[in-house]
Amino acid sequence: MHIMNISKIALSLFACSFLLSSCIKQKFETPPDTSQYDPNLPVNVTVAQLNNLALKMGSGQFRTLGDSTIYGIVTADDRSGNFYKQLVIQDSTGGITVGIAQTNLYEDYPIGRKVYIKLGGLILVNYNGLPEIMFSATVAAGKTTAIGVPITLIPTYIYKASYPNVVNPILMRLDDLIQNPTPYLNRLVSIENMEFDSSVVGAQYALPSLLAISTSRTLHPCPNPNNSSLIVYNSGYATFQPAVLPAGKGNLVGIFSMYNSIQFLIRDTTDVQFTQERDCR
Repeated sequence: MHIMNISKIALSLFACSFLLSSCIKQKFETPPDTSQYDPNLPVNVTVAQLNNLALKMGSGQFRTLGDSTIYGIVTADDRSGNFYKQLVIQDSTGGITVGIAQTNLYEDYPIGRKVYIKLGGLILVNYNGLPEIMFSATVAAGKTTAIGVPITLIPTYIYKASYPNVVNPILMRLDDLIQNPTPYLNRLVSIENMEFDSSVVGAQYALPSLLAISTSRTLHPCPNPNNSSLIVYNSGYATFQPAVLPAGKGNLVGIFSMYNSIQFLIRDTTDVQFTQERDCR
């Protein structure tokens, strides 16, 4: 009897173990793939239309937006730290910066994510010549300070859609951008035949954050018949801050921007495709 009881207990334990194993397998099934989900919100405004409104307002001016919706693909996020509490998105007509009061945005809104933005109640800002979408703004002593969308209100205004999507940079010459910058503000572009100025080759992309919040580095096209130049803005908090500026020549990819005058922001060092031998300055 004792042996039989032991056998029954062992059989019962085996059965429970089998059932428990089956339950566990069912509990951890692979979640459905939602990467291509698109809420298909009605879009009735283009990014280019917003940009035109912002640029007509003049530097430091802002206005509250009505009930309308745009869409865009994220072309720059905050993964490297060179962009802070902001995304840059682009539709088929143009690009615009979106301020969001949150860090690590790349976890939900990485480069390639499609998003819809409901604009009602947000503001459109002309930030020293650059169009931006923000949550609110104040003016003190003639200076405009804008605040991004608060964390708690992100789901109210920003809607995630499919991922990944590819946005190819527009290939440009620097002289063409200088002559006609407006259509390319906040857009992903590739500027051909660029070199860092010889005076900064071998220096770090930026000074450490303890010394400077940001560092500007100068580049030139090669050849350079018009003696043109471009400032690249690099944050002292960027992950690539200590990396060394390359000595070569090639295409520069990133976001074409403005802060009173034209400037440029890279997403990380893979945007600096200087693999050719330099042959100018």
